[in-house]
Amino acid sequence: MIEIERSGHVLASPADVWTVVSDARRAPDWFSFAERTDVLSGSGRGEKRLQHGRWRTKTSEIEQEVIEFVPDKLIAWKHTAERVDGKPAPVYASSVVFRIELEADGDGTTIRLRLLREPADGLKKIAMKLFGSRDITGRMEESLHRLPGAVAS
Repeated sequence: MIEIERSGHVLASPADVWTVVSDARRAPDWFSFAERTDVLSGSGRGEKRLQHGRWRTKTSEIEQEVIEFVPDKLIAWKHTAERVDGKPAPVYASSVVFRIELEADGDGTTIRLRLLREPADGLKKIAMKLFGSRDITGRMEESLHRLPGAVAS
């Protein structure tokens, strides 16, 4: 398992942060991976989403299913399909889960972003570590930087 984690702090209550991070339509306001996120069906645990974005110079689409949903504390989704420029993306991971964890912390909320990827094989693990982790880390940090503004608006 390859895990990438970044955390930040927002001067707002977990409930206020939750309003932003749990709403797929608000993802473009703060989540640097998403240009648009559509809810396809359901709500809360079991919600199915389609996230549109970019990976380097190409368009990307990630089908997601919310697998954990604890209001004001945790939302997690798994990737159920990935496409790049409209075609199935190369399979580097046999599973991908993204978690957003919130914790009350003094005068605000600590936000922890965690990406957990199970490499498809040993060579893919090496490739993921060498080529993908830096970009993902940067996007997580950008998301944490943008979140306070999204919560305030």
